[in-house]
Amino acid sequence: MNKEKGKLEGKFNETGRLKVARKVFLLAWCYFSLYLLVLLGSSYLLGTKPYLFGLPRWVAIGNIIVPLFFVILLIFVAERFIPDIPLTDDDGGQKEERR
Repeated sequence: MNKEKGKLEGKFNETGRLKVARKVFLLAWCYFSLYLLVLLGSSYLLGTKPYLFGLPRWVAIGNIIVPLFFVILLIFVAERFIPDIPLTDDDGGQKEERR
């Protein structure tokens, strides 16, 4: 049993892709949680007075401005915190030849 476990651990640890995938998953989960907190908080705390295009303030800010801000922020987060890793193995021994 320990030999099988060792083989699996070695396979995943040799490239480091699993570690990066877990880090990116945690980053995405935190980013989405923050987005939901800001969205729900702004929608709850803002009033119903017309703000933009006659929409209530919570709709205009919660459905237009907050998502726009988070999309722009996501570009920065993706460029800064998500590493560029190869998605294929570099061993080269199992390549298919196309004709």
